[in-house]
Amino acid sequence: MKVELIETTEIASYVGIRAHSTMTNLGSAVHSAFQQLTKRRDEINNIVDRKVTYGITPPNYKGNDGMLDFYCCYEVKSLTGLPHGMVHIHLLPRLYSVTHYKGPASQSSSAYGFTSKWLSDHGYTYDDVSYYFERYNEMTVIENDDESNQIAIYCPIKKK
Repeated sequence: MKVELIETTEIASYVGIRAHSTMTNLGSAVHSAFQQLTKRRDEINNIVDRKVTYGITPPNYKGNDGMLDFYCCYEVKSLTGLPHGMVHIHLLPRLYSVTHYKGPASQSSSAYGFTSKWLSDHGYTYDDVSYYFERYNEMTVIENDDESNQIAIYCPIKKK
């Protein structure tokens, strides 16, 4: 795995479907939301790249045993005509760590442990006031837990 730091400079806009569930059932809810999203892709205006989707999470995951939200989205150039039943999210400019994970989707959570250690070793910590997100593209192969699966994981961070 490799970690890099990037600082975004513009507000990014996303449109998609919300999955709402407990952590134990979140995988099924997310899968269903991504299926709905891709079926309804043509309803979304101004998609930046139709081959790239995002999984966006609010900063409420750590130690949360209750209900969680996960947003399955496309990035859009501008928000116009929000489709019925979909949500929009704006992410403000900020500093992110980007972990480039390659391996089975079932083991992608190991990337967060790797990132935590890397951040600690380099004088950073998570900035849990902003959304985390994962970027999926044609190299992302989740369905059959393929070793060639690739995901970019963006975590909001700050100096310790």
